[in-house]
Order: sequence, then C-alpha cells, then structure tokens
Amino acid sequence: MAGWVVVLAGVSWWSVRNDPATVPEQRDAGQAMAPLRKAAGTLLAAAENGPWVIRLGAPHVETCRLTPVRDGRRAGQDVFLYVPQGQAEAALDQVAAALPGDYRAGVVPTKAGTRLALYADAGDFIAVEAHAEPADQVLTLSADTGCRPPGVTTAATGPAAGPAPATLTETVVALGGTAAAEVSVESAGCPEGGVAATYRATAGASGDRPVGVPAGTTVVWSSAGGWAYRKGSASVVVDANGERLQVAVTTACES
Repeated sequence: MAGWVVVLAGVSWWSVRNDPATVPEQRDAGQAMAPLRKAAGTLLAAAENGPWVIRLGAPHVETCRLTPVRDGRRAGQDVFLYVPQGQAEAALDQVAAALPGDYRAGVVPTKAGTRLALYADAGDFIAVEAHAEPADQVLTLSADTGCRPPGVTTAATGPAAGPAPATLTETVVALGGTAAAEVSVESAGCPEGGVAATYRATAGASGDRPVGVPAGTTVVWSSAGGWAYRKGSASVVVDANGERLQVAVTTACES
C-alpha cells in the first residue's frame, strides 16, 4: 500500500509540472503574477471613468493550504474605489459594464438586497470580485489567483511608470510635508496601452478632518481615517491613520 502511495505521488508531481494547465493548481504562483497584474490594470481602467476616486494596491502573497499535506501560495491585487454616499451599486454596475466582454462580469444583490457582489473571470484562472453593502463608500475590487503551488512571485514587476505627478508634491507640501519626500510607486499596464500608477508619499502630522484640499474641489469620501477627492483626472487619497498623513495620487489610463 505504501508503494502505491509513492507511485501516485510521483505521477501527480510529474503531471503538475508537465501537463497543460486545466486548473489553477497546475500553474504556480510565480506564473500567475503577470496575469494578475494585467487583471488589476484592466480593473483600474474600468473603474476610472466615474465620479469617484481610485487607488491601486500592491500585489500581496500569502500562504494557503494547497492539499492537506502541502502548502501553496495565493496572490492578489486590489483596486480601491472611493464613491459618494449611496453610489456603491451604481459604481459596481459601471465597473462591471466597462470590463471586457470575455470577463462575463455581473453585479448580484445578495441577502435580500442588503449586500452587493461583483464577479468576473479575468482568464488564466484569475478571479475578480468585490463585496459591499449599498451604503459603503470604500469598495475593494480584488483580482485573485486562488491557491497555487509556490513559485517566484517577485518575477513579474509592474511596468515602468513616469515621474510622480506635480499633484503629489503639491498635496504633500500643503499637508505639512516637504517637496523632497520619498515617493513609492505601484503601476499597472492599461488595456489600450500606457501605464496607470499610484504614487505614495508621507506628509505632515495626522489629523481627523480634510485639509489641504484645493479650492473648488469636492471631497468624495471622508472619515476619521482620511479623505479622497479628484483633481482633474488624478485621484487623491489621504490616509489619516497613524502619526503622519500618507498621500496617494493615482494617474488614470486616460491621462
């Protein structure tokens, strides 16, 4: 009996590495990173054309249970959508409609209409989904690989982005930071070409109300945790959680 277990384990090991992929477990997490980033860029492009604010998150990887005796890796990347009060369903509907037709995206009310769920298939075994309540103003659109065999998950980096937009420096300085603040960037390729990116920098001491918002600009979302608004085609998010304000400026695919 023990011999058969060894033989079956060997056949399974060979099959995972040599047969054409038919389920997500047959493509490792490293191989999934490029399709994951592509899906995130498509999500970002679908979300950018409404009266709301967008922000691209960094890819994240976590350990998962691939089989009862084997760990795997699960990777994901999120696009955050900040919407005006009462527009969660409209925002998800618009994102679903803007995604490519082969994503087969749709929004489904659940729990007697008290919850909203967006589902889509990005191909390459990448799932796209979002869950929210109608009153939510911060929505998370997630692209997810599912649990895969471990791989080199840092191999596929984002496309090269341009220099940080002037809006980032202006906002950081307006919030008590310096023009020389260190900038980090997360980028995504746009479906029609070009690159969208979220640039982040640290400003001054944290506060609990919107400050440094340009005149004539409407704040889309605000709470004790921060605020968000649009400046032209750029999305600006200020995170007030922590000792210092964190500023994120996202350039759209259309810019």
